[in-house]
Order: sequence, then C-alpha cells, then structure tokens
Amino acid sequence: VVPPSTNPMVTIIDDESSSVRFTEQTYSGEEGGVTEVCLVLNNQLDMETSVTLSISNSVTGYDDAENDDYSGVLTVVTFVPLNQMSCFNITFPDDTEYEFDEAIKLTIDTAGSGLNPGTITEADVCITDDDDPKIRGNCTKVFED
Repeated sequence: VVPPSTNPMVTIIDDESSSVRFTEQTYSGEEGGVTEVCLVLNNQLDMETSVTLSISNSVTGYDDAENDDYSGVLTVVTFVPLNQMSCFNITFPDDTEYEFDEAIKLTIDTAGSGLNPGTITEADVCITDDDDPKIRGNCTKVFED
C-alpha cells in the first residue's frame, strides 16, 4: 500500500485553444441584395461557444450607413460543436435615394467565450447604390483631404 502523500498526480494542459476571425476583411453587397458574412475557428471545438459582434455605422472612407440600410446582422454568433464556421446573411433593402457607397464595421468581441482573437477581428461591410450608374461605387474607400 502506497501512502496517500506519494500518489502521483497527473495534470493535463489543454494546448488546443482556438481563435476566431472573419473570413474576409471586406464584404460587399448592392442595395436590394444579400451578402453572407462568415466567422471561422482555427480549431474545431467539441462544445458550443459564442462570440459577440459590435456594429458601427461609421467607417472611415465611406458614407455613414443608417440602421435601415441593412438588416440581419447578428450580435451573437454561435459555433455548434465540431463546426468551425458560422455564417449569417445581411440584407440590404432597396431604396430610391442616390447615394455613395456606405459601410458598417463589424468587430468580434471574444470576452467570456474562451476563444482568442484571430487575424481578422474587424470587417467592413460595404453597401453599393443601385439607383444611379454615374455614382455607383465599387466599395473602394475614399479619403478626403
């Protein structure tokens, strides 16, 4: 019989932490259309986990978007077990206003998720106008002096 104080102890360290990122740095779509935004984990997890997204309607180099310029942006993105990708669709309602490219910025917040930030934690989503071909953009940022 081995005395209790000499029992060996085994410590298991989990070195398979996962990080989360957007699949693209810039997504784009036209008024009246839909675009898919995806987040990906670098390692597959065997448990459900979620991250939160913050949304900003002001992106340098684009006109500011209004809340009614888009819908469908998730504020919580959930990864189901054994699935490395989670996607959602953003819809851009059609309007009759002549306007330049607008954009929103999405930012991943990993706090409380157990995930690390990946290489792309911010993504611009550009909305192109479909009303006037003369001002139709191509989602290229414009910087004014």
